[in-house]
Amino acid sequence: MNTYRVSALAFGLVRMWRGWSVIVPVVTVNAALQALLIWPNPDVDQWLAVIGLALLSAVAFMLAYGLVAATALKLTEGSVTWRQAMAVLRTNGVRYAIWALILLIVTMAGLAIYAVPGFVILAITPFVLLAALDGRPNPVAANFHAIGQRFWRWLVVVIITGAVIGIGSFAVALTNFFVRGLAASFAAWLVAGLVLAWFTTTWALIYRSTSVADRG
Repeated sequence: MNTYRVSALAFGLVRMWRGWSVIVPVVTVNAALQALLIWPNPDVDQWLAVIGLALLSAVAFMLAYGLVAATALKLTEGSVTWRQAMAVLRTNGVRYAIWALILLIVTMAGLAIYAVPGFVILAITPFVLLAALDGRPNPVAANFHAIGQRFWRWLVVVIITGAVIGIGSFAVALTNFFVRGLAASFAAWLVAGLVLAWFTTTWALIYRSTSVADRG
């Protein structure tokens, strides 16, 4: 299936707006929730509060990402509604949650060792959660098959993603220098969420262009 032409990223940026009625509210609500969860700012010795807020933040983010990814998988078919996105989650939401938890644990373990292993794990698993939401019985195998079929496309997007993360980190640091508190946190999460939706749509387009994807 030809889901993009010369640039998957350019098509991803255009196609993501087919699902704006889902993506924009989800990204906005998640940004607000993440800002509110950061606002209490408990001391390190209040470990129960720190763990509780971190868990709530992770759950909110994974739910938001699940809705965005479910929407992205349907964008090749046209405009996407809430009903379509929720149908994907109802069908494969448990599989997605399990693999999201596994990926989160593995990534955090990698980041705990050093920043590079954590980012490498994310770089080599862009299709795992999409494949889980798509009902693939082995999302990891589907992920690597998709990378194998679109290796150069995968490599280019990974490199650009790294550059965007670097620029974004600098922009967040600069923003926090001038704007602090809830406003800065909300703005950072809002922009990051929209950028993530763009890249998720791009990965979904690449995934849909392979023989791995379930087109049934």
